[in-house]
Amino acid sequence: MSMATTMLVIKPLFSPLIHHQSSRTARLHHHTIPTPLRRVPTHLPTSLASAAAAAAPPSAAESLVDDFDPELPIEEALTPPSSWYTDPSFLDLELDRIFYRGWQAVGCTDQVKSPQAFFTGRLGSVEFVVCRDDNGKIHAFHNVCRHHASLLASGSGKKSCFVCPYHGWTYALNGALLRATRIKGIRNFDVKEFGLIPLKVATWGPFVLLNFEKDVSPNQEVESDIAAKEWTGSCVDILGNSCIDPSLTYLCRREYTLECNWKVFCDNYLDGGYHVPYAHKGLASGLKLDSYSTTDDKIFVERSLQDSERVQIEDIVLCEGVQKGLESPAYCSGRYAPTVENAMYHFHGLLYRNLKG
Repeated sequence: MSMATTMLVIKPLFSPLIHHQSSRTARLHHHTIPTPLRRVPTHLPTSLASAAAAAAPPSAAESLVDDFDPELPIEEALTPPSSWYTDPSFLDLELDRIFYRGWQAVGCTDQVKSPQAFFTGRLGSVEFVVCRDDNGKIHAFHNVCRHHASLLASGSGKKSCFVCPYHGWTYALNGALLRATRIKGIRNFDVKEFGLIPLKVATWGPFVLLNFEKDVSPNQEVESDIAAKEWTGSCVDILGNSCIDPSLTYLCRREYTLECNWKVFCDNYLDGGYHVPYAHKGLASGLKLDSYSTTDDKIFVERSLQDSERVQIEDIVLCEGVQKGLESPAYCSGRYAPTVENAMYHFHGLLYRNLKG
């Protein structure tokens, strides 16, 4: 069976756009005026900086985190407050403590299966490009020209090098600057210092993983097993490579724009099928779980893509309706359905603990 990768572009109010793939990859588009997080002056000695950080009052977003209690059992718990989905300062905290830390799945290895193949994406304010060089090595870089910050590449495809569309600066697939146009007379310019800024990249099974932490050396190698363990945590021993069907292949990519916060879509996905009988009547009637099987059949794949398209459109309507309700003064928090919404409850708990640092 081919793996059809569905991309969802979710546009939350006061939040980023998130591109969500069925393989659980995601990338955020930040298009709002950022609210800077509290930072300690860099000129202070370490001991004083630590003391200053401890003494500083929590930011507005950090205060909102405490409006949710993850310790209550699901039978008694309230869902996170609507401010988590609407407050303009909350996104910056999420980017800093969730998306810019650790590993994120951003695509499939089939997208860079051959030399010179590449694909691009964005997470928050970070534009990135992933490529495979002529020697077969996978690289990832900030997709930004070192001259005047133009984006270098867009979409996906094949390139022997990256040529800036703005002023023609040219970079090799290993990130090295090959050509800087019209710089006669420039002083104190070292070509070796103006290559593309690298990102940590690793692969695990069919997934391409990126780590957005700073201070990455151009030739830094990352072991796939180490990246997988950091990405999946305690689940790595349960999952392993044996849980990844080798017959799955990348088929296509589709994008959808949702006018809602990214967590609204996650909640929708994690409600244990609660909404399926009411919102996806066609899907519910077509599921025959007792006889469910997979095959590499062209007609089956085409029909699956059509079914997926219909479900995505139905979910867009649901998620955008939820976002509007979250912005209403009539709503603050809701409750969980204990028998089906355990995954959502677990997700909110993980989110809380990551935001608390």
